Amino acid sequence: MKAPFISLALAIFAAYTSEAGPAPHAPSGLPREPGAIYLEDLAIKPVKLSVIGEAAVHSQIASGNYLGILRKGSVAEVIAIADSAVRVRGTAAQGAVVGWVPASALTPMKPEFVDAVKKNAQRKADVDALIAKNEVALNMTQDEVAVALGKPQKKQTKLDAKGRQEVWEFIRYARVPQETIGRDPLGNLVGNIIYVKVPAGKLSITFERNLVTALEQSEGPPDVGGGVQLIPAPIVFAN
Repeated sequence: MKAPFISLALAIFAAYTSEAGPAPHAPSGLPREPGAIYLEDLAIKPVKLSVIGEAAVHSQIASGNYLGILRKGSVAEVIAIADSAVRVRGTAAQGAVVGWVPASALTPMKPEFVDAVKKNAQRKADVDALIAKNEVALNMTQDEVAVALGKPQKKQTKLDAKGRQEVWEFIRYARVPQETIGRDPLGNLVGNIIYVKVPAGKLSITFERNLVTALEQSEGPPDVGGGVQLIPAPIVFAN
């Protein structure tokens, strides 16, 4: 069961004819450990913590290769978090080092920060699953919608008492067969089937404060699939 603040979202999907846009974030090629949450995947800047006790650094969460020891009193940058270990960038006696240390070796992170990171990580997994199926949902960002459906055919901005709204319009096309009559090399009349691309549906997406607040589909059969989705708004971290 997801957290109670998660808002209700309607998933609408179809093969809308636009090329997919760039990913919202471009994480490095750093290998990912199963079960770990990497801050850069969530566009969160590294968090600096103090080393409160000498800590052995290893290449993997479950031990791995020994890389050095972080000195007590030094500062380490948190790159990723797991249940009982933290991936950091720090300075050992041997020089700069990047690896995993026990969470108990660092000043504790605020519980609300860790909770927010975990919620954003779950949200990212849910959004990635929607994007893989070319679906969109309420509370997705403009970047996420662009990756799921590509560039809109039309954009417009509305200003009213509630504030600023931006509406993106996507056109879905279908290939419709049509019969044509022509002549073969011998001059005989022959029939041919050609496929013509024609508009088959329109999806309008309304954004407020960079988040999807409304989805409206018209001109064609509904493309609703998968029922109701629950997508939380992203938690924004202060710089």
